[in-house]
Amino acid sequence: MLELSDYILLALFGSFGAFLSGFLGVGGGLVYIPVLDYFLSKMGLKNDVLVKAILANSLFTIIFSGSLASYKQYKMGNFYPKEILKTALPGMMSALVLTYFIQTGNWYSKQVFNYVFALMLFIIIIRMFAKKPVLIGEQHAPTWKYQTTGFFAGLITAFSGLGGGVVMTPLFTDWMKQSIKKASSISNGVIPMFAIVMGIFNLSGPASQKISNYQYGNIYFEVIFPMILATFFFAPLGVKMAQKTSPKIIRIVFACFVSGVLLKLIFEILRNLNVI
Repeated sequence: MLELSDYILLALFGSFGAFLSGFLGVGGGLVYIPVLDYFLSKMGLKNDVLVKAILANSLFTIIFSGSLASYKQYKMGNFYPKEILKTALPGMMSALVLTYFIQTGNWYSKQVFNYVFALMLFIIIIRMFAKKPVLIGEQHAPTWKYQTTGFFAGLITAFSGLGGGVVMTPLFTDWMKQSIKKASSISNGVIPMFAIVMGIFNLSGPASQKISNYQYGNIYFEVIFPMILATFFFAPLGVKMAQKTSPKIIRIVFACFVSGVLLKLIFEILRNLNVI
């Protein structure tokens, strides 16, 4: 059972994750993943069951943070429905298929998850530090680029639980030559669509391990409810702050935060290998 201090920490981390969801267009999973790893491990989940729970609950929380951030983008007139649909539809299919194979099997262990997560973060950091900000946005990009981006973002979403924003945002800016603010808006619109289809699947499926009375399928409301509550204020706040911040600062914040998550993950990998 979780204590009062645990719920307070979950609300605080949820607030931070929701803010980053709106500010960076990444869904909040960069914060939710390590937080869920700690608290679900504390509740007794291990190995492949822990991975399934981390993925399921991160994406379920992202439904709210991503939806609220996208709605705020819409209210501010920074919304691109055609681009969102072009990206989301193929990604929803790829994410759902891969989620099915992960949740119904036992092949995706915690160790493999850590390697995949670390490799993806490393690639993202290299891209974000190496490329200069794209300041000239609103360039036309063909439909197939949006579809391709969505397809691979869906796979990354299912593998990592991040929502896909950490992949989509760099691809929109570096490959498709969109402004960082437009890229974040499209990403914020796509992320909840990925999360909704996988959330329904994880909510309705059988539980990998029963540990709570407030559990439905692989969704542990005892853990994610404080995080969800925090999204209602902090996700829109993040969007509002992003509109007032220069693209260069947004990219620096994005890269530095991902670097911090990667360092924490590398430390965990080395500790599990008994290197440190």
